[in-house]
Amino acid sequence: MEKILIIVGGKNDVPHLNEVVKLFKKNKINFEIKVISAHRNIDILVKELEPRKIEKEGIKVILAVAHSVSNLPAIIAGYMKDTKISVIGVGLTKSDSDTIASLLSIQSIPSGIPLANCGVNKVGLNNAALFCIKLLKS
Repeated sequence: MEKILIIVGGKNDVPHLNEVVKLFKKNKINFEIKVISAHRNIDILVKELEPRKIEKEGIKVILAVAHSVSNLPAIIAGYMKDTKISVIGVGLTKSDSDTIASLLSIQSIPSGIPLANCGVNKVGLNNAALFCIKLLKS
C-alpha cells in the first residue's frame, strides 16, 4: 500500500505534526513518522533512505520537516534524486528572524535535485500535507 514517510529532525518536532496527522487520517492516507537527525545520525538516515527499502515499503512521498537551517530536506532530496520518490521540505522556526534562514536552507539546493518547499511552520505544514495527498492520489 502506498504511503507517505514523514521524517523530522528531532523528537521535539513531532508535536508540530498534529494537524498533518489529522489531515492524513481524515483522507485515509497511510503514513509513518520517523525521527532522524541529519546532523547526529547521518548513518541511520542513509540506511532509511536506501531506495530499494523505500520502494519496498510503498513510500511515494517523503515530507522532511526540520528546525531552522537544517539540511535534512536537502540531504533527503539528494538521496532520492534518481528515484520516483517526491520530496517536500518544510522548515520550523522559533522566531521571525529564523524564517528567511529556514526557507533559504531548503531553497539553496544545487541544480538537478528536485525538492519542493511548501513554506514554514503551520502554513507550510498544511500546504505540504495537501501537496502530499495530491501526489499520492495522482
